[in-house]
Amino acid sequence: MASKRMTYFWSDWPPASQERLFKFVLTGVAGLCFAVLVGLNLFTGALGQQIAAVKQEYGLVVPLVQEITTLRAQQGDLAGLVPEEAVRRIVEDRVLGDYVQSLRSSRIGENRDGVQVTFAGLTLIMLTDFLQDVRDRASLQAPEFTLTRNPDDPRLADVHMVLAR
Repeated sequence: MASKRMTYFWSDWPPASQERLFKFVLTGVAGLCFAVLVGLNLFTGALGQQIAAVKQEYGLVVPLVQEITTLRAQQGDLAGLVPEEAVRRIVEDRVLGDYVQSLRSSRIGENRDGVQVTFAGLTLIMLTDFLQDVRDRASLQAPEFTLTRNPDDPRLADVHMVLAR
């Protein structure tokens, strides 16, 4: 049995034709690589321009958002009250009295009045609603905030926070 030799379609061609074929293939691969590199370069350039445009647009929006936040905080119905009284009113309005473990006034720094609040067994929705009211209605911020899982029910949270203007 004679072993069959693997032959390629160009094996029977004259050497000059084989040489032209390989030069053509080499030129084609080089041209394809060049086209891919040029395409990628154009794509990344356009993407860079798009990112720059979005950054510029973001830069225009940020001051507006900060101004809106400041105005919203000044218009809160509880912004004129001391922090402890404002938080008590929000707790009453949100019916969170059963969840409050402690609520007492405290001093933040030298001249900032604040309030320390500890909740037990809150859902995430209750907490976010409370924090939104604290921000929007009383213009308070939380320089200290600790969130832990409730030991009795892991789906609930225990929260200790310090709120101040």
